[in-house]
Parts: sequence; structure tokens; C-alpha cells
Amino acid sequence: MKTEVTLDVVLDVVYVDSAILVLNKPSGLLAVPGKTSDHCLSLLAQQQYPDALIVHRLDMATSGLMLMARGAEAQRLLNASFAERRVHKRYVAMPAATAAPARATTRTSGKA
Repeated sequence: MKTEVTLDVVLDVVYVDSAILVLNKPSGLLAVPGKTSDHCLSLLAQQQYPDALIVHRLDMATSGLMLMARGAEAQRLLNASFAERRVHKRYVAMPAATAAPARATTRTSGKA
């Protein structure tokens, strides 16, 4: 049984034209409907852009740009671009804090 999770999510449109839609997906929001919830970026986008179709996904914990096609032909072309590795993705980790430098220790057994 799916439950509706209510999050105050404003659709953050980075770019839109007649063929594509680029959205900034926040961390914590599903990209597509999941097993337990339909609250996701793709359905939110389709409320404002009914022709928006999925091209790729980002994990729920991942924030970043998501590309959606505007219509079946754009989706077909974009899917082919992803499949043929013509789309270059870049993942950047932004740590909340810096780690302490690692220290090496050497143990000697006293045996020669």
C-alpha cells in the first residue's frame, strides 16, 4: 500500500524549452514513484508540464539536476543519447565537515 508523503517542495526549474526540462532535485525526494510513495519529482513536474517524461533518475538521497524530455520524440532521442554514452554526467561530493588527517603507526615486534 502506497502512502502519500507530504513535503513542501517547490519545483525548481533550471531550464525549459519545447524539448527538455531541467530540474534541480532536492535530496530526500524520489525521482520517480516508489514502492511506498507516489510523491516524487517526476509527478510534481507533470502537474506543471504534462508532457514531461523521465529520461534518467537520481537516488532519493542525491540532490542535483534532472533532465526530463518534453514529449515522446524528445524522450526517445535523449534515451538514445544516454544509452550511447553521449551524455556526460558528473557527480560531486560536498562534505559537511573535513576529516582529520590520517596518522600512520608502525609496530615492531622486537624480532630481527
